[in-house]
Amino acid sequence: MSFLGNNKYVNYIIMDSVSNILGIDKVNMNGKLILIEEQHDSNANFLLNSVIFNALKNNYGICFVLFHNTMNHYHNMGMKFGYNLTLLKEKDKITIIEPLKMIACNMEYIYEPTKNCIINDIFIIIKNECEKMMQSNESVLIIMDDLNHIFNFGANLKEAMYYIRYLRSLIEQYNTVQLYILTHIYKDELKNSLSNIFAQTLKYIAHLFIKIEPLETGYSSDISGNLIINWRIDNIRIKYNWPQISKYTYKLSDRQVQIYTPGTSTLS
Repeated sequence: MSFLGNNKYVNYIIMDSVSNILGIDKVNMNGKLILIEEQHDSNANFLLNSVIFNALKNNYGICFVLFHNTMNHYHNMGMKFGYNLTLLKEKDKITIIEPLKMIACNMEYIYEPTKNCIINDIFIIIKNECEKMMQSNESVLIIMDDLNHIFNFGANLKEAMYYIRYLRSLIEQYNTVQLYILTHIYKDELKNSLSNIFAQTLKYIAHLFIKIEPLETGYSSDISGNLIINWRIDNIRIKYNWPQISKYTYKLSDRQVQIYTPGTSTLS
């Protein structure tokens, strides 16, 4: 726990409880692709907190690839739960890649032939940073937030899927690397939108698919939304006697998350 701050013990319990419900504290996630789908009007921060917390507790390195939120967002999120990403960055425990900043620095040079070059450059940076971190960390997590923004770079669906193939080849080549992809989905989007098709495809190649969604009935002061966990590896499910799909509800507050089995009000 040396890289975690001296926060209240209850926060450790909360994050460990979430990791336990997801199963990532039991299963060796190296070489695996984990997809987190965040539907509009829901908030996946508590899931990412759990992933980050579990990684730091186990002395893993983390490579953040931030297409959407900023380093400050994750730093502020972490300070609530006892880890300081700024200090961890100084210790080379984490690394930050912000593609939008790369785009902004090269905006005047962007035109059709260079779009794919920028996307490929980002992959090379990810690969190089992971290789560097593997030299001093037992495992390395790649956390990509939000990969749907690849379409804002001018990529089409075919190019986006090729990009996933590159990333999968990376975690397969280095079996100490884990890949977490966050996608944000608008439920009312047309089914043939690029983002929805991309997310649907990712579900079928993910080893673990986690979805959070708002309540169909709208706002509630008691429940924030639904959590669905879908393990897609049969031998893991059989080993731990997990159903293929587990459904929960969750309640968020500033520094806490409570997860319930449907019809109960006790922390799972």
